[in-house]
Amino acid sequence: MAKTNLLKLPSSDKVLIARLWKEYVRPFRARLFLAFFFMIILAATTAAYGFLIAQIIDVAKDLDNGAANPVSAMDKAKTFARTIVPAVLGLTAISGTSMFLQNILANSVALNTIGSLQKAMFLSIHRADFAHFQREPVGTLISRFTNDVTILTQALLRTMTNLVRELLTILFCIVVMIQFDWLLTLLILGVYPLAAFPIIAISKRLRGNSAEAQAQIGIITSQLGESFAGARMVRTYGLEAYEQKRLGASFDERIRLYLTLVTNKARVDPILEVLGGIAVAGIFALGVYRVAGGHTTAGAIAGLLALILAISPRARALGTLNNVVQEGLAALHRIFELIDEKSEIVDAPNAKPLTKVKGKLAFKKVSFSYEDGTQALHNLNFTVKPGETIAFVGPSGGGKSTIINLIARLYDVGSGQISIDGHDIKDVTLHSLRNALALVSQDIILFDDTIAVNIGFGREGASQNEIENAAKAAAAHDFITELPNGYQTLIGEGGGKLSGGQRQRIALARAMLRDAPILLLDEATSALDAESEAKVQMALDTLSKGRTVFVIAHRLSTVRRADRILVLDKGKIVESGTHDKLMQKNGLYAKLRALQFS
Repeated sequence: MAKTNLLKLPSSDKVLIARLWKEYVRPFRARLFLAFFFMIILAATTAAYGFLIAQIIDVAKDLDNGAANPVSAMDKAKTFARTIVPAVLGLTAISGTSMFLQNILANSVALNTIGSLQKAMFLSIHRADFAHFQREPVGTLISRFTNDVTILTQALLRTMTNLVRELLTILFCIVVMIQFDWLLTLLILGVYPLAAFPIIAISKRLRGNSAEAQAQIGIITSQLGESFAGARMVRTYGLEAYEQKRLGASFDERIRLYLTLVTNKARVDPILEVLGGIAVAGIFALGVYRVAGGHTTAGAIAGLLALILAISPRARALGTLNNVVQEGLAALHRIFELIDEKSEIVDAPNAKPLTKVKGKLAFKKVSFSYEDGTQALHNLNFTVKPGETIAFVGPSGGGKSTIINLIARLYDVGSGQISIDGHDIKDVTLHSLRNALALVSQDIILFDDTIAVNIGFGREGASQNEIENAAKAAAAHDFITELPNGYQTLIGEGGGKLSGGQRQRIALARAMLRDAPILLLDEATSALDAESEAKVQMALDTLSKGRTVFVIAHRLSTVRRADRILVLDKGKIVESGTHDKLMQKNGLYAKLRALQFS
């Protein structure tokens, strides 16, 4: 790994920092420059304390020497007190005010920058291909928004509030120290560059340690999500011990990685503490000789000592800041990696909106394989007329859900063409394509909000009356009105406060409200009891009139009324026809039905 420190960064890091500044920090530069102005004032007031201390010591010495004339000494003391007290109070007021303002301004810039980054990350996630969510665990993505962002926040806050302020303070203090005794100042400060070599060596290891620790957080987040989501299965199958062992190993690995990280960080402070002690000892040892030789005064030595004591903690802060910067850069790499994720499924350069959709849909020699090489569909050819209901049945893994995903362009075909009303779906805008579709899946997605809001997602701006009509059509209105708060009932995370059948009917009501010309039903009635299924089926019959409907169902009783049934096996259409005709053929469809009803 390349050497990294605050003064010498690899070109890749410089590019990242330049991009961070240009795209995310620069919009707040006015506030940042104002913060720098107050940092300059703060640094100047800190250095001015050295002058005051030198003056106090020298005046006290003169007063002590003039003790033989008490009246004269008392007059001088009163005059000096009237000068020094307002000066000290004034410096304190200026220093405190500047510290407060620069902190508020710098933190405001850092936090707004982080907010802009998080919005860009979230936008990138929603633009990403559906395949991205299949190959990367959700926990890893969540870790980018939590752990990585937290680390980068700390790095930005420390950099914006500490780096410039501490450097300016050290610079101002050195200027004042040189005024006191330039030779002694140069000799004492000569020890600090010695810290550069061990700090650079430590920072080389910190970058790798931080990246490993951040990756481990993503693994733990993912495993916790799996364990919590599968709580019912874990308890039913008695897998508590297995889960404890699995997560325990991940926790132990996190501890090991963080102990390594903390150990490397902890090495910096002692190095700088020892060097600060050497500098103070040098002032005591050499200062005596300088005063005795008449080259400086006791006040100047006291001022030097005070300024060295002011510089030492700031030098330590800069040393540890380097560690924070390395962690922040590792997090920034991961954040920009997510932001820069390119989607392959995008609008074509000359894409046009799909308008006045009638619902004619055609698959022409469509084949598709997943990223791992598994072929899901092979040379599919079929045409669906507007208003026709097509059912897909067949063994699991036959490609039924893949067809639905291709229609919505969650994936793009490997070869062949899918068209709607004669338009290749690759040539129309994604927004208009998906606006023409309504999906009800076996994987029900509900948000932790009210029932009305969850149904209302079907069409933006829908009225309460329209939401209730959709619920009635989906056989959901009766159970909703029996809930304590009716349509304003909060349903919990994932709709956890509702039964499976209730969640299914809420999802179906959302699709009905959407009123799209093409309806995609992927096991849409799988969680319904017989009575609810009958009601929903009647609603679907009404809803299907004038619409093109695609139905996937393992319960073959739900597809009997389809205009056509396509039987898929291993990605190919092996049978096609109505229920009665397929039963007469006594092929795969008849065998599947016999197995279900045996």
